Amino acid sequence: MQSIVKMNEELKIRLFYVLSITAIVANTIGFISNAIIYGFTSITIFTLVCAIIMYIAGIMGMYTKNSKLPSVIILVLGNIIEFPVLYLVYGTYYILYMILGIVSTVLFLEEKWQIIGSLFIFFYDGIVIYIKVMYPHLFAGIEINPNLIAILVTYFIAMISIVMMSIILMKHYHLQQDKLSELANQLQEMVHLDPLTHIYNRRYLVEYLNKKMKIESQEFAVVLLDIDDFKSINDKYGHIYGDQTLQAFSDSMKKNMDNKGIVTRFVGEEFMLVFDDINHEVIEDTLNKVAEEFALYENNQKELNYLLVVV
Repeated sequence: MQSIVKMNEELKIRLFYVLSITAIVANTIGFISNAIIYGFTSITIFTLVCAIIMYIAGIMGMYTKNSKLPSVIILVLGNIIEFPVLYLVYGTYYILYMILGIVSTVLFLEEKWQIIGSLFIFFYDGIVIYIKVMYPHLFAGIEINPNLIAILVTYFIAMISIVMMSIILMKHYHLQQDKLSELANQLQEMVHLDPLTHIYNRRYLVEYLNKKMKIESQEFAVVLLDIDDFKSINDKYGHIYGDQTLQAFSDSMKKNMDNKGIVTRFVGEEFMLVFDDINHEVIEDTLNKVAEEFALYENNQKELNYLLVVV
């Protein structure tokens, strides 16, 4: 659960990086192009101020790792102030920015606010467009007729913003998918592994045997092993030592069963080995090696008696 929460927080930060980087780059290009085409007019200074505010918001979000407020600042500044002002000054071509703003709201605003925020921006932009079309005389003093270069720059900024967002979002999407896949594998292992010995549990054993039995042409061997009088070990030396004994026994079986089949904890101190082949020599050799290694463990530890029971 903690891994999922962490991944969710990381995703929010990555999305904020996409938003802030795109906004900063687009506003920087807009400021430079305005300065070149129109000089340092009031609208050029306006785009510079917007770029600086977005830059500060971006740095704040990246530094604090809290993207909520900086995201709102960037989206509100762009959708409510900057894009409508640019439309009122330069005219129809800057509707592209308004559309881009709505898309950004859907992509980067928190889920519970996405629909409300995008609808609000949609109607807000609609009102601005209506006022501009119906009452053009109100803006006669600030209107600028953009030339071909300005129109192409507008198109370029909109397209580069979309391309940047798409590329970075896809990159983060694939990264997130890889992490989710890794997490799914870890969860699968948790379901199928015994937490103490880290070998397969009874649930996995049942699934594995069911698959084996469905393949008529495949032969396999099953061996049941038991540590004799294990209860007395726990009673005499304690459960911690008993757990260590189970772990040592499991490690020995895993090592000697490598590429021969699977090792499972059947129940308690009982273990089941499933051999993919019925070669009696291989099976006997494997069991003897396990017995020898566990005998060495016995000699190095407290006095133990064990019994391998083969079924």
